[in-house]
Amino acid sequence: MPLPVLAQHLARNRLAAYCEQRYPPELRESVRLDLRFEDDAVVLYESRPSPQHAGQWIHLDIARFRYNLGSGTWLLDAPSFGGHSAWRQYSHRPERELRRLLALLDEDAEGVFWS
Repeated sequence: MPLPVLAQHLARNRLAAYCEQRYPPELRESVRLDLRFEDDAVVLYESRPSPQHAGQWIHLDIARFRYNLGSGTWLLDAPSFGGHSAWRQYSHRPERELRRLLALLDEDAEGVFWS
């Protein structure tokens, strides 16, 4: 089920601002952070120029913010490299505010997002 319009708007604003501040403008020709919406979630992904194909970019999923319509809360998921699913739940507590999950993402206590 797609995100409700208000949740989508708030997520777009909060996460787009995060993407803008994550890397300084002078690096954006070599690395970018962006987001895409997938049903009830927003995926944050990093893009870099392809070393094999000039003009093309390769994408790496960094984190997924999953929305629960019933509770109006978010969970943070990390990529699951080699598992049965592409994602694994990272946050253990649902949060109403994305900024709390962004703090977990920046902290990266398990080294699964930025290492």
